[in-house]
Amino acid sequence: MRQPQRSGEVVDADSHQDLLVELHRRDGGDLVERPELRQRGVQWSGGRRIKNLLSQHQKEGLPAADLQVIKRGKALEYFSRHYGKVYVEQGREFTISEALVGINTLLDDDMGTSSGPEAPPTNAEPYTRQFFRIFYETIHVPRDQIQKFLRGTGIAPSDFVDRGWCSEKNKIFTLTPPVEMARAWKGASRKGMARDFDQTMFLVGGCVEGSGIRVSDTLNSPNYAPHPATVELVEWLCRHGGTVEMKHAAQRARTIYREWLAANKGRVQEQMKLFDLEE
Repeated sequence: MRQPQRSGEVVDADSHQDLLVELHRRDGGDLVERPELRQRGVQWSGGRRIKNLLSQHQKEGLPAADLQVIKRGKALEYFSRHYGKVYVEQGREFTISEALVGINTLLDDDMGTSSGPEAPPTNAEPYTRQFFRIFYETIHVPRDQIQKFLRGTGIAPSDFVDRGWCSEKNKIFTLTPPVEMARAWKGASRKGMARDFDQTMFLVGGCVEGSGIRVSDTLNSPNYAPHPATVELVEWLCRHGGTVEMKHAAQRARTIYREWLAANKGRVQEQMKLFDLEE
């Protein structure tokens, strides 16, 4: 078992994967060790052989959720071989549960690389990111696939169903049409439209042809408070919406929303201050 080293030094491991340990000082000067799995310093255990194997599976059409399970398993295999060599703080080892959180973060980040799907915006809320990660360019996901995606995240498929974001029938989860979600806001106070997912799906659903919804009425409501992730989520759906109709609606929503943001800079800036994002 090796003790932590100087700030930024890499803990001993094999040539395929490293855990970086950063040392930070508290106000009292005590050293605190905070291990982080960094994408730039991590390659999945097994090196080039595993990378080539995953690439081949992807080309052969293996579902993304199955690829995630393989990667997570390989990362945990690596961690088990080096368990006890990384410390969160003096005398406290980096636990498996803590490692799993880091691994899941890496898996999300890995989606944004050239070899994987584009991940949802990083400033989106956790449930929103997970949901769009699952329904990437599709509106139907088999139960076993959604369960694999969510394994180890602390989120259950029922969490999405209970929110009305999707429904399940014959072991298939189907994304609720954005226009249905948008129409569900009829007569409801816009104060309740605070989450990035609600705002995004309202904008996209309201821009579906024949929706009968005047998106501008909601945007101009004094109770509407723009979420900082909404514009990026709408743009993401322009590229990765589950249907052609959804992508076209997202494109119209993007145009309308950008124009509204430009015309309401003061109001938007005040809202960003609540997120500590003011420029």
